[in-house]
Amino acid sequence: MLFTITGIDGSGKSTQIYLLKKFLEIKGYSVSVSKAYGNAEKEGLAHFFQYWDDLTITFIFQGLHRQQYVETKKRLNEGRIVLADRWDETYLAYHTKFGFLSENHETMYRLNKLAFEGLVPDITFFIDTPIEEARRRLEARGMDFFDKKSAAHHLKMRDSIIEVLKERNSIFITGDKDINEIHLIIAEKVIEYLKK
Repeated sequence: MLFTITGIDGSGKSTQIYLLKKFLEIKGYSVSVSKAYGNAEKEGLAHFFQYWDDLTITFIFQGLHRQQYVETKKRLNEGRIVLADRWDETYLAYHTKFGFLSENHETMYRLNKLAFEGLVPDITFFIDTPIEEARRRLEARGMDFFDKKSAAHHLKMRDSIIEVLKERNSIFITGDKDINEIHLIIAEKVIEYLKK
């Protein structure tokens, strides 16, 4: 089973994945976490973004997503539950609205299929955290290249992710709830799905 937790930067994805992993392991499930890139990768690449064009950056990130798919597929074949920190929804959301692929959706979808081979999460949880709260959290932890984009950019991304997820088995959660309340909502839905 593949479950994804997604949202804009600062929405609380990593916290909820950590809590869900712990919860499922206590229940006796074998769980892996899947992430295309973390702070180390973003910090390592940030210097180059000012010099690289959009196509180069797209290929780099699709390469990282491809590796996320490869690792995820391996864990799924081992019978593990995989919790993904984002999947392809942010790629589709971004390139629907921004960059050169926004003018060429055929290429956008072909690149996505190359990276993910059509694998879609069983359930995607979208944590809809208010932009102001998300930015407050980002400022507290230190903002990276992506985080520093304008509030308008993050709002546009939010709306675009929601459009992508409307076509999938998705659960939308208000992100201004207590952390444990969000966790309980996610945990209950996952257990309910696993029991089926």
